[in-house]
Amino acid sequence: MHKYLNKFGLAGIGMALVMTPAMIAAQDAAIEAMPPETTQETAAPAAPITPDQEAVMQTWPQDKQAAFKAWPAETQSYFFSLTDERQQMFWALSDSDKVTLSQMAEAQRESVWAQIESRAGTAQS
Repeated sequence: MHKYLNKFGLAGIGMALVMTPAMIAAQDAAIEAMPPETTQETAAPAAPITPDQEAVMQTWPQDKQAAFKAWPAETQSYFFSLTDERQQMFWALSDSDKVTLSQMAEAQRESVWAQIESRAGTAQS
């Protein structure tokens, strides 16, 4: 039954991320309405994988390594910026949700992570 609750929680997380494009569209509309001097700056380019990160990747099963290499560089870099706990939850998301999350503004990411962590905590209870 514990596994069922985990799957239920992850399904809820997936639903939250499915709704993310609507939130992004609303945010984009708000940004377009801002005067030019208050528009958000573009995100910094993704940092290349470091030797330490490469060493961590080598400890993963082949399927995880292949999945990671299929992600855009920005998503790969974002993954390594996460805490260990969030990295574990990140693996449970669909690849499209991972990419969407990595491309969000920081404030929006934190909002989504709060939902993910809340649902994961509920599923584990």
